[in-house]
Amino acid sequence: MSKICPKATDCVLAITYSCNSRCEMCDIWKIKNYPEFSREEVKKLPTTLRDINISGGEPFLRKDLPDFIAEVVKTCPKARIVISSNGFATALIVEQMKKILAIKPDIGVAISIDGIGEMHNEIRGIPEGFNKDVATIKALQELGMKNLRVAFTVMEKNINHLSRVYQLSRDLGVEFAHSFAQSSDFYFGGKQNVNNPNRELLNKQYQFLIAEELKTWRIKNWLRAYFAYGMYKFITSKSPVLSNAPGRDFFFIDPDGIIYPSVVHNVPLANIREIKNFETFWCSEEMNEKRKQIDALKMPVWMICTSRTAMKSHPLNVFWWIFKNKVFGASL
Repeated sequence: MSKICPKATDCVLAITYSCNSRCEMCDIWKIKNYPEFSREEVKKLPTTLRDINISGGEPFLRKDLPDFIAEVVKTCPKARIVISSNGFATALIVEQMKKILAIKPDIGVAISIDGIGEMHNEIRGIPEGFNKDVATIKALQELGMKNLRVAFTVMEKNINHLSRVYQLSRDLGVEFAHSFAQSSDFYFGGKQNVNNPNRELLNKQYQFLIAEELKTWRIKNWLRAYFAYGMYKFITSKSPVLSNAPGRDFFFIDPDGIIYPSVVHNVPLANIREIKNFETFWCSEEMNEKRKQIDALKMPVWMICTSRTAMKSHPLNVFWWIFKNKVFGASL
């Protein structure tokens, strides 16, 4: 009996390493003259994709971003798309988004904010960066955008700002997302982050976040509460609460077209420009051998793209946790 081939449903697509930020936890901005992902290569993306994160570098620095998004929509018409941005170039972002919204009105934009005021400015290395990001969010709202979110990166120095940035997102009327600053041999400019937030502060901040998300009556918020629970457990135990499927349900592509299982699994799978048919490649014996290499690494991971597919694969675990914690109170 032949093995069932996994469908690639989630993708992080880094389209450029050009960047106008100077982040402490990422050295991508130091990379010079790296190739950019071409619109021709977009045509090789699998039509099975349902979630695509357009990342970088700073995606809005690409002058052809609207045309690029149009090609993604054409190739993967059923995919939800979110553009991750540092938000610093307000005028440029607004100019680009006017064109992009005409192509895909429901597209999302995530603006990184890693602290209130000077905390964010220091982490991102940009004077007045916090004010610029808030101005960008408000400018996008003036365009009529609803699919907006603030994206917070958990680090040792800013963990006590998590609840404050969460409250900012509520004050601005946008969604809240977060991640954990990790290390990668090939992404983040190869940055090796030592990230061990104070356990007491971490617990307090995540108790607040989970309780706030669970007190609403939106299923989306409940799922984010579970994601936050999973992130807390991942940070404190270095183990995911649910099994992930790197190189099966999801993948990462760098601007040169190199496909990886995720942004931390250093197992190059192929270059997309050398693939004739993605689905055929994804189901090949070559990929099965690559997956054995991935599994042998035993590398734990819990990110939005990895957790999304994991939660879909374990709905009973997720909703039982939601039920218990909503009825009896959030517990870590």
